[in-house]
Amino acid sequence: MFDTEGTDLLSQARLQALGRDYVSALRTFQRAFQDKAFEGDIAVHPQSLSHYGVTLAVASERREEGLRLCERSIQLEPYEAEHYLNLARIHVVAGNRAAAFGALDRGLSVSPEHPLLLHERGSLDRRRFLFFSSLPREHPLNRCVGRLLRATGHVGQS
Repeated sequence: MFDTEGTDLLSQARLQALGRDYVSALRTFQRAFQDKAFEGDIAVHPQSLSHYGVTLAVASERREEGLRLCERSIQLEPYEAEHYLNLARIHVVAGNRAAAFGALDRGLSVSPEHPLLLHERGSLDRRRFLFFSSLPREHPLNRCVGRLLRATGHVGQS
């Protein structure tokens, strides 16, 4: 017999995760997985693994486990752009912007026009305030003043 309720719960949890409502998504995932385990059906689609991974990382701060789930979903479905989006979101939460950019770029190489990847890449790519605009961004004065301003709370951190 086909389990439509469990599938509906997983779809609902996926939509909640895409909408960044990770606390609700975590509860919904837990209900869906509990139902699946009770019925003896433990096979989970890679799409659900990926969204569950980002939900775990954000809502319960289980980042390593979330990373493993997202990376596993990428191994199973390397052509699915949302897996890379979820991996990038975990890296952002972990404070690893370089890895987030890498995940987004890998996702965009798979699906160059994916709207969520493009949006996430655009929001992550925003540069911080450049204090000395006549000097390059990498100049020691710009870097030093930028760190000083961030440390004192005068410039928002991303």
